[in-house]
Amino acid sequence: MTQSQRFSCGIVQAPFVVSSGLLPKAWSVISSLDGNGLFWKVHEEQDLTVLAFGVKPDFDPKQDTVSSSELSKSMFDLFKFLCSTKIPVFSVNKSAISLFGQNLERLHELKSKIDSSPRLIVTGHGLGGSIASLFTLSLLDSTGPGKKHRLCITFGSPLVGDKNLQEAISRSSTWSSCFLHVVSYKDPLPTKFNPHTTSYMPFGTFLFCSESEINSTCFENPESVKELLVNSIHHQNQGVQPIDYGEIVGNLYRKAIYKNFTPGAQDFTHYDSLRASISLQLLALGLTSNLQQQQQNFDLNTLVIKMEQLEEKFIKKGRKFDPSTKLNALKIEMVKFEWYKKDAKTRNIGYYDSYRNGTSNSTIDQDVITFRKKLTNYWEAMVEEAEMKPQTEGAAFRTRWLYGGTNYRRMVEPLDIAEYYKNGGKDYVQNQRSRHYKVLEEWLEEGKKDTSDSNSSSRKNVELILTIDSCFWAHVEEALLLCKQLQNVESSVTEKEEATKKLLEFEEYVYGLLNRYQVSPEIFLEKSSYMKWWNQYEGISGKPALASFMNNPLHYDQYKEGNYIFP
Repeated sequence: MTQSQRFSCGIVQAPFVVSSGLLPKAWSVISSLDGNGLFWKVHEEQDLTVLAFGVKPDFDPKQDTVSSSELSKSMFDLFKFLCSTKIPVFSVNKSAISLFGQNLERLHELKSKIDSSPRLIVTGHGLGGSIASLFTLSLLDSTGPGKKHRLCITFGSPLVGDKNLQEAISRSSTWSSCFLHVVSYKDPLPTKFNPHTTSYMPFGTFLFCSESEINSTCFENPESVKELLVNSIHHQNQGVQPIDYGEIVGNLYRKAIYKNFTPGAQDFTHYDSLRASISLQLLALGLTSNLQQQQQNFDLNTLVIKMEQLEEKFIKKGRKFDPSTKLNALKIEMVKFEWYKKDAKTRNIGYYDSYRNGTSNSTIDQDVITFRKKLTNYWEAMVEEAEMKPQTEGAAFRTRWLYGGTNYRRMVEPLDIAEYYKNGGKDYVQNQRSRHYKVLEEWLEEGKKDTSDSNSSSRKNVELILTIDSCFWAHVEEALLLCKQLQNVESSVTEKEEATKKLLEFEEYVYGLLNRYQVSPEIFLEKSSYMKWWNQYEGISGKPALASFMNNPLHYDQYKEGNYIFP
């Protein structure tokens, strides 16, 4: 199969961003700002609102960060929707968030004022851009499909938060697309908090600009952006003059409009498409072999190779897990499991014991290992995806996939149990149970408040139900081990008493499932492990009701038909 072409499209993306005309418009509002401390201006025209933030120039932010868990309740409530099971906390720049917090009441009023704006650009330069990013973050909870889209444009702003914050934002492509950071490659301010020596991590799209070349290029990969920022530190002269972003974006806009945005010619024919496109992007920023000759601490080839590796990783990671595209194919795997169940039933053994004992040489019995692996890979990825999503979005995601996850767990986990005990394992629930099964079970418990159980205790179609407790067979296996302990002449009196106590508890557990019609009638098949347990245990049964039911095989048929009335 032909390998798909790899390409970093930042050099093509940049002119489209620049030619929109939004950058000069945002900068013009920033240029008209005036005030002390933290100040802002709202500019409205037709259906567009531009909100520009500014901070008094002598405000010197420090690189210290603060965890979201340490913020005041009123502050944390603004950003807690970003947290998820996988990312419970994140860190932000302490100076910026403190300044934000000092003006929280005024910012709440501002938020109400601009809330009705159909199109909103939030912008700022330097630390003003950091405040703009924080303000936009507080709006993200109301940003998504069918909701108002907000765009944050910063110019030469320091980084705002750590990798956890970046990952929280990146879990939603809509959120990530809300941020555009314009950075001159020679501007020292974006690297004020050196990402090489701190935990800071960029997020959103970065538009890197070159004043001398009047060129620009985009990067979305946070690791590539970080690498460029770290690398740019070596090329910033001491005492550099303030960057005139107004002139930069004006020149870039005019150049894009005249469609003259191609960097100078250079031979990249010996590179593959990804390396060539990265080299072209670096060339747009004036990073050439000539610069390498002038500066001993700059190695262009090393930078290109490093950037290529980072983009390769980003491209691979970017092939996001999409549950919808695979679900139909995996439904077929579940159907194959149903076939497997029916095949085992014809042999009077049940699919759990068929898998555990390896009693069949049929193709489907051998292929079930493949079915199980495909389904497990899918649902492990599904659980990971859900846990990475922010709280509100994650809850909706879990509800959507609750039915499928519950059926998968009840159908497939018994095979994990079978394999574990087949290999001599003990106490599956404590020692071996996969975390994704536990999470899927938690989803069901959460969903019971709003969603009916996908395997309800109705007496209709009892023959088709899956056992409610996906760990049922693990409990059966433990009960068999306890029977063995009772029969062992070397067991002490204390050990036998403890074993008897646990067996009585298991008996209560089984009777409860039967009474609620929550266990599959497959357990009554002649060769099942459950029947093996009962044959060993019935002599010491402490619950007459279960013994009364189990000692009459006609009751099994009545149970299967939903007609048995438990006392």
